[in-house]
Amino acid sequence: MTTDILKTRPRVVIVGGGTAGLVVADRIADDADVTIIEAGPDAGAELPGWILDDIALPDELFWDHVDAETGQIVLRGKVTGGCTSINAAAALRGQPWDFDQWQVPGWTWADMEPAFAAIEADEDFGDRAGHGSTGALPIRRLSFSPIDDTFVAWAKGRGHAWVEDQNAPGALGVGHWPTNMIENGRRWGAHAAFMPGVRERVTLVADAVVRALRIEDGVCAGVVVQRDGREELLAADHVVLAAGAVGTPALLQRSGIGSADLLEGLGIDLVLDRPAVGTNLQDHPWLTLQVPGADPEAAGQRPVNGTLLRYEVEPDDRVEVHLYPHQAQPYIPDADPRDVLVGIGLMRAVSRGSIEIDASGEPVVKLRHLTAPADRAAFATVLADAIAYVDDMIADGVFLEPEDPWWRCDDPVEAAILRLESYGHIVGTCRMGTDEDAVVDETLALRGVSGVSVIDASIMPVSPRANTMLTSFAIGWRGGEMLRDTLTTSAAAPAAASAPTTLGENA
Repeated sequence: MTTDILKTRPRVVIVGGGTAGLVVADRIADDADVTIIEAGPDAGAELPGWILDDIALPDELFWDHVDAETGQIVLRGKVTGGCTSINAAAALRGQPWDFDQWQVPGWTWADMEPAFAAIEADEDFGDRAGHGSTGALPIRRLSFSPIDDTFVAWAKGRGHAWVEDQNAPGALGVGHWPTNMIENGRRWGAHAAFMPGVRERVTLVADAVVRALRIEDGVCAGVVVQRDGREELLAADHVVLAAGAVGTPALLQRSGIGSADLLEGLGIDLVLDRPAVGTNLQDHPWLTLQVPGADPEAAGQRPVNGTLLRYEVEPDDRVEVHLYPHQAQPYIPDADPRDVLVGIGLMRAVSRGSIEIDASGEPVVKLRHLTAPADRAAFATVLADAIAYVDDMIADGVFLEPEDPWWRCDDPVEAAILRLESYGHIVGTCRMGTDEDAVVDETLALRGVSGVSVIDASIMPVSPRANTMLTSFAIGWRGGEMLRDTLTTSAAAPAAASAPTTLGENA
């Protein structure tokens, strides 16, 4: 092999400009010619006001996914920065035992903690072991509102400990939400944190959907991109799937990688029989109780990300839950400004759902919340605690009795099931592992096809007991480092001669 070939920079296509995808781009852009394909719009070099301040956002910034069995909306961001451009900026790490439970070499807590530290600039604890102070993502804890203060007192009265740092290993109790916000409440997600350092180093193609991988003799040669009503082939030496736990398995299935029975029924040529693609879906069931505050101004003094109580309701398998109050209006624009949402989340769920494409190639999402009896029992416990909190605050004059509260019924759990929502934490649909059923190996390489990595939330074998945004950032960092090592230590292969290197030729 000649010196010129050895110096060839590999062409890498990253499918998805969201949380993990932008971090991967940042890690490899100095060692590869990188193209990011984003299905949604580019939020722009000048940050728009909505990306910093708004939670209720236009429909065009979201995928139109719904739970096929319940009709519930499944919110997924369709814009550069992905879900971090549209979420509430809860920057919570998982517990150490979450990652050790994965039982995948290179992905234990000892491996992941440095990745968390690398991405963050923690304003409060950046000088402490295990935290970071120089990363791109700001982490801070915001001041409390009167609602937060009374919630903390209530939680302590029920025996929960005060937690100074909810991102400390093993933290359980009540304390500040850690959040990736700036200026006392402006969201600073992946687009704001990583895109400025990436934009001039990569090619960004927005408003374009990758319909399939082009696979030839077990090797991925590029991607088929749909843009402006036509399909085009973009060649690549390596493809990174960072389309998320819904988009990535759907793309693999459209490409002939998935369950043979599913693909045969859809008339898709089978490339690789991998039944685990699209299975193992995990999400945290979430629900809110809406109540009016007695003080019309108290809730608005801290709309979101004030205080959080995280605790275990079952000793077996460390079944952890979330309970917290915040103002309703950012999520429900027409709500009374005094209204409070009491949020509850089941953070250790054993129910499993799936992603399977339909005849048009679009993903069918089945969340399957609370289908496991253990999940139903755990959710019943945290719901009872939430109701007790509301009742105690009404008795203390902090809340007013709401009109027609749905939970005042003979079976509040059944009433809750009808109102369950996704916490927005879908993971697991292309899980990594060392077993033959795993979709990707411990390096995040797709098993059975060369030239493809999956680096996003879909690779998690088991969901962390926390909001999944920070873990997705850390996966992007760690997976990007692994890919960079592969790209720089391997002799670059000659560019594929049979495929165009830029968009423009019909697939």
